[in-house]
Amino acid sequence: GVCTCGHGARAHRTDVAHRTVQDMLLASRPSHWKTGLTGLVPIDDADILSQFQFLLDATHLESDNWTRDRGCALHGPNNCPAPCLYANKAPVPKGYRLVNVWRNQNLALWARYGLMRGTILHECSRRGCTPCSVESSAPIFGGLDTAALMPAANEWRLFHGTSEANCRAICSTNFNLTLTGTGGSWKTGGPGGTALYGPGIYLSERITKADEYSGRSGIFQELHYALLCRVMGGRPTVCLENEIDPDILRMQVLSGPFHSVLGDRVTKLRKPFREVVVYDKDQVYPEFLIAYSRIM
Repeated sequence: GVCTCGHGARAHRTDVAHRTVQDMLLASRPSHWKTGLTGLVPIDDADILSQFQFLLDATHLESDNWTRDRGCALHGPNNCPAPCLYANKAPVPKGYRLVNVWRNQNLALWARYGLMRGTILHECSRRGCTPCSVESSAPIFGGLDTAALMPAANEWRLFHGTSEANCRAICSTNFNLTLTGTGGSWKTGGPGGTALYGPGIYLSERITKADEYSGRSGIFQELHYALLCRVMGGRPTVCLENEIDPDILRMQVLSGPFHSVLGDRVTKLRKPFREVVVYDKDQVYPEFLIAYSRIM
C-alpha cells in the first residue's frame, strides 16, 4: 500500500526505531567500541591505522580518473562553461596520506541502522539477493573493524567526501535528506538542476571519487575529510546507461523490489567510477571519519 505521504510502506520501515531505540541502545552497542566514550573517538592502534592507509592506497584510481566533478583548475567545479572546464582540468592527486581516523560511537544511529539491516537482510533471505562486490569492501580490509559485514545482503563500506563540518554533523545526526542534491556533483540543467540518480545519498567505492567533494580545513588548508560508511545495499538496481528517469528510479527503490542504486558507468560507458545511491538515511551508518592530505 501507499501511505498518506505518497511512499510505499517500506519507505517507513525504520520509523519504529523512534519508539524502541531507548530500549535497544545498550543491547546493540558493539563490543569493540571503547567503553564509556561516545561520539568521535580517535583511533591510535598502529595496525588499524596502517589498514586505513592501505585502504586509501588500494582504492585510489591512478589513471583515467578525472571527471567533471573534479572541476576546473581556474574556476573550480560547476563554475565555468565546458570549453574552459575541459581545457583547464583540475589535477587529480597522485595519492592520499592518512593523517587521523576517528570511530563514530553513536548508539542512536547504530540502533536505527541495526533495525534497517535486519529488515533488509530478512527481505533478501525471502526474495533473493545477488552479491555485488565493491572495491572498498574487499575481504582484505576486514581488519578495519571486528564487526563483520554481511555480504549476503550487500552490506558495504563506502566513502562519502564533504567538508569537515559536514562530516562531523553527519556523524552526529546522520545525513540530512533535505540537503541531498545540494552538493558538488554535476547536475543536469546546471548547478540548480537534478543529480544523475535523483536526490539521495551518494557514496563511492574509491577514495579518488569521494575526494572530488572533500572540503579543506586547517591553517594551511592541507587536510581533507571523508567518511567511511557502512551501507546496506541489499538488492541494488544496476544502471548501466545515461538515459535515467530519477523519479522512476527512486520509486523503484522506495516502493519497489530494490533497496539501492548501483550506478555503473564503468562497464558500458567506460567512465572512471561507479557510485552507490540510497534514499533512506537509515541504510547508512557513518562509521569512520578520515582526515588525510593529498599527494600532488
